[in-house]
Amino acid sequence: MDLIKNNHQETEATFVRSVYNSMFNFTQDAISLLDTELNIIRANIPFMNIARNYSPSTEISHIFDLIRNEDDRRCFLSVIDDNIVSREITLDSLQEKEPCVLHIKLGPIKDNGRIIGAYAIFVDITDFKKRENELNRRFKLICNLVDNANLGIVIIGQDHKVIESNDRFCEMIGYSHEEITDLHSWDWEYLADENAIRKGFADLSEVRYTFDTIHKRKDGTTYHATVSASGADVFGDGNDVIMCISEDITAKKEMEEKLRLSETKFRTYLENAADMILTVDIDGKINYVSPNCERICGFNADEIINKRAADFFITEKTESEKDPFGTLFIDDNNNKYRSFKIMHRDGSFHWYGVTISKTSDVNGKDIIICNTRNIDESIEKEKKLEYLSLYDHLTGVPNKAFFDAMLKRAQTSAHRPLSLLVCDLDYLKTINDEHGHAKGDEILQKTAQLIQSSLRKADFISRVGGDEFAVILPGAGQKEAMSVVKRIYRTFKDHNSLKGAFPFNISIGIATVNDPLTSLKDALNEADLNMYSRKHINKGELQR
Repeated sequence: MDLIKNNHQETEATFVRSVYNSMFNFTQDAISLLDTELNIIRANIPFMNIARNYSPSTEISHIFDLIRNEDDRRCFLSVIDDNIVSREITLDSLQEKEPCVLHIKLGPIKDNGRIIGAYAIFVDITDFKKRENELNRRFKLICNLVDNANLGIVIIGQDHKVIESNDRFCEMIGYSHEEITDLHSWDWEYLADENAIRKGFADLSEVRYTFDTIHKRKDGTTYHATVSASGADVFGDGNDVIMCISEDITAKKEMEEKLRLSETKFRTYLENAADMILTVDIDGKINYVSPNCERICGFNADEIINKRAADFFITEKTESEKDPFGTLFIDDNNNKYRSFKIMHRDGSFHWYGVTISKTSDVNGKDIIICNTRNIDESIEKEKKLEYLSLYDHLTGVPNKAFFDAMLKRAQTSAHRPLSLLVCDLDYLKTINDEHGHAKGDEILQKTAQLIQSSLRKADFISRVGGDEFAVILPGAGQKEAMSVVKRIYRTFKDHNSLKGAFPFNISIGIATVNDPLTSLKDALNEADLNMYSRKHINKGELQR
């Protein structure tokens, strides 16, 4: 039973290591593992990319090769004293690149309470800080605009000549305060001449307009402006004038154009990306699919829109979990990754990895965005890795790990009798020494084939050692087990009698269990001892 427990612990440890390696190697965050001297003992690719750009050393072995600020270094040193640190740091580039802003998380690595090193996780927040700084800049700009009345104000009389203006308006059109009082509105209005202005603003008392236009500066250059014009008796003398409040919106127009181009670029990406993009409404129906769906799965967008997402994304879960989208709208976890099968138009099924994100549409209604990528190749690799983990690569029969799992399953089953065979290839070392390891491998492969060909359909064979095979015979009592053993020996004898065949033999030990409470591990040991007894007999017969 201790062996079973140890095997279970080893399997669990292997699983934990696999999860750790996957998280370590495939995360986008930079991670390094340090010893107690802060030497780097392991680092992932994102960390090495940062090191290449921001370390003065071509070969980085110590974390201080990268971290040069003394306060930051003290933070790393404090971790060895059992502290956890979370802070922002800035790395200056040595290659004429922009500084890199990182959020770091530091903590000790412990073994049974003893600190044996530290971990460092670096999250690149450079772009976030840029956006934050840009938002702060714009906020200050708006405050200054309000505080300093950064709007051009000009008062125009009945003859459309300037009566008064503030300094900002003079600055906007490039004239001095003295020069501007000699101007008429058509001197800076780029889109309308004198006749058009006189006709459009004939009765100043009726003027109530807000419009976008283009103004012309003294030097001939132009800029976009928003103008609010109101006719009023500003001076209280019974004469209506026009008060115009003007804002230079050139930067706004340029930004709008950038946003338009950005939106166009995003739309182009969305509609032509290698991944298929879908959105699902709160009723579980697909309401958008990118046009590349026809190239990917054979269906055009019209055939998919309004289809239930649960019918398009096929899950292998139980019936109660058939619709994976049903609870996503109330789930606080905004991002999920699931694997689904999708049936193509030709009837074939293919695996897709789907990143599911909850957001809102332009009307504020909840939707789910599904970024869908074909993972057939990854699934096939996983199956291959699973096969390699359970099967012996030389003989193709199950390996010891698979055998241990099957033996454990048989132990929990009450189905008895059950017999175990331990089969050991005789003189493998001699074959390897005299004929080479290639011949030895060939004999091992043939041994597995001959044993397997002699077994019943329900029997389970496994290679459990270099020259040793074990067999589980479900439902076989002593008599039936002996029949199987005789059949195996006869198969080997028939093979050895073939012309040109390389003769070899095996020794087989048997153990039969009738009581479900009997340990199959003990029975396996018994079969192993019986095998050695048989091997001793075979050796004696050969010597005679």
